[in-house]
Amino acid sequence: MATPESSPAVRPEDIVFVINPSLWYQCMYPTGILCLSSYLDLHGFPNTILDSGTHPRNIPLARREEAILQRLLELNPRVVCFSCTHMEFAEVERLNASLKQRNDRIITIVGGSQPTYRTSDFLDNGFDFVCVGEGEKTLLQFVQEVFEDTRRWEAIAGLVWKDRGKVISNPPRPLMTDAELGFDLISAYQKIDARYFDFGVEIIRGLPLVGALLLTTRGCPYNCSFCGCNSIFGRKIRHRPIESIEREISYLTREKHVEGIWILDDTFTVNKNHALAVANILKAHQVQWGCQTRVDSLTPSFVADLKTTGCVQMDFGVESGSQRILDEIIGKRTSIEQVITSFDLVKKNKIRTLANFIIGLPTETEEDLAATKRLADRIDADIYVFSIATPLPGTRLYEMVGEEIRPQDYSSLNWNGSPFTEKLNKSGIPNIVQARRDLKLRYLMKSLRKSIFSTGGILFILLRKHRMKRMRTATGFLIRTLLRA
Repeated sequence: MATPESSPAVRPEDIVFVINPSLWYQCMYPTGILCLSSYLDLHGFPNTILDSGTHPRNIPLARREEAILQRLLELNPRVVCFSCTHMEFAEVERLNASLKQRNDRIITIVGGSQPTYRTSDFLDNGFDFVCVGEGEKTLLQFVQEVFEDTRRWEAIAGLVWKDRGKVISNPPRPLMTDAELGFDLISAYQKIDARYFDFGVEIIRGLPLVGALLLTTRGCPYNCSFCGCNSIFGRKIRHRPIESIEREISYLTREKHVEGIWILDDTFTVNKNHALAVANILKAHQVQWGCQTRVDSLTPSFVADLKTTGCVQMDFGVESGSQRILDEIIGKRTSIEQVITSFDLVKKNKIRTLANFIIGLPTETEEDLAATKRLADRIDADIYVFSIATPLPGTRLYEMVGEEIRPQDYSSLNWNGSPFTEKLNKSGIPNIVQARRDLKLRYLMKSLRKSIFSTGGILFILLRKHRMKRMRTATGFLIRTLLRA
């Protein structure tokens, strides 16, 4: 592994990460890119991140793409790194093609969920290399080979590439250990647009604050049919060392004036000792926070302890009110009784709850949907989110649905409904888009009332500095939500 002393001389402009233009102007910056950037910095390979700071104004998507291309041509990097989900495929493919057309000496490499699941989609569309799975160590070895001009691609685990038209898939790379995850993202935070740390309501839904994202573990021991997380991060939970987490939180609160943090972990509350250690750091820095959790990972004493550290919201993947769907289609390994018990417990501790539901799953019936409505009423969540089952390539749900989806159609796949929704609908629920819309409208005003217009939400605005800015932020979110509805 390279060290700062042994690395060849590299300009920051020689390695460029691109934050996809569709993600500009959001508070939810892509943490994966920040991890890769910081890891290269740590090992002596300075780099640049291109995002909305590339252009001073809010501009349409087509102009954002052109702004990125112009900046790349000015920087003239050796390596450009893209990241891609299914919905970003079209724009990433366009950016890569345009860049190659204007300067084919630049090497491009792409990673993320969709490249990991479908490497051929990218190699067949002009990308030079694909990084499969967890990317830090693979990318580090890759840039070493580029800048030392040895180019021994076959020696890089986790890399997929073409040699004279033939696809070469190198062996997978072992996942990083807990100790290897002990790096913070401070150097990457210094490269991204300051607008990510402006007031917003996305970090902790409905609360207008300066927020940040925090990843404290990787991996998920569960195997839900709609999720492909395990393909990248594995099924074993790995924990970042507490010291690196504390450094990062300290920086965010001191330098970025962060007030709220959303913990991105899929399984934050599974290891209670780790969760409490992180929560106590957040408490020491007077940060309000929220997280995703599972209904089978909470106990009364544990929830009470988390409340005292500043936990204000928990998001649950409830998914369905039908035990059959949970067991046979999703493989959730939770029960309806656990859902009810956990929501009652969290509400008792005055922590807000968000309930995620998925409708339109294969074999789901009108009776199953009715059970979901009954459960949604019973748990009395503060915020409800209803999505349409979307079979992403790389998931078991994709295999269940059994419909081929072309790369050109990826960006049209949408949890809210798309031209392909009815083709992919293998449930017994007709017009699934309308069914989802009816559910959203049924709970929309309740969600707004209990998040933005709750007593706690109003006091949050009135008892803090920057009241007018917070009020404008909350009002803007409310108007956008109502217009979309």
